[in-house]
Amino acid sequence: MSRFHTVIFDLDGTLADSSLLTMAALEYAAPLYGLPIPSEDAVRRTTGYATPEFYHILFPGFPRETVDSAGELVEQEELRRVPLVRDKLLFAGCRELLLRLKERGMRLCIASTGSNEHVYTILTETGILGLFDTVSCGFPDKTDMLRQLSEGANKDGYIMVGDMKKDLEAARANGIRAIGACYGYCRRGSGFDRYIDSPGELLTELLVDSTRS
Repeated sequence: MSRFHTVIFDLDGTLADSSLLTMAALEYAAPLYGLPIPSEDAVRRTTGYATPEFYHILFPGFPRETVDSAGELVEQEELRRVPLVRDKLLFAGCRELLLRLKERGMRLCIASTGSNEHVYTILTETGILGLFDTVSCGFPDKTDMLRQLSEGANKDGYIMVGDMKKDLEAARANGIRAIGACYGYCRRGSGFDRYIDSPGELLTELLVDSTRS
């Protein structure tokens, strides 16, 4: 039996390819405010930062009020577009992974800096909300999220699966093992304890661990 009992997932760039939403919304909103349309790579590298920091990073040197207003419109457009792309939003294999982990009795959690509306809309529209025991979102500090999710527990039983530096830093600050989702937006060499190239590899990782314990 695996020593791990809780898997904490980031959402954007780890379970959901949210650039599908963001790029379409930016292509619509940015020109209306005289802003350039950023590249998809820039959007993916910036995903994970909370609003409004996300937009200030994407549009450096532009007036903050302009960027903030554009960001508000982008957020609205993203929500409007979720039902249009919901069948494409989850990375291939993520739904199956979550189901398998749940069947094995794992506690599943979300820790996301996305807004409550953003996170719950994606989880609901993709049909995976009911698979999670806890959803923590809407705050810029992911370290505190993980602290609350694991407070008073043996941290050896936890895994954080994410794609960004702040996922890694939050896990390290709480003594939790961090796995980088390279099938999503994570890049190898960014400091994670281990990397996976497909969602199914996480299940394999847990099974391998059970043979070692």
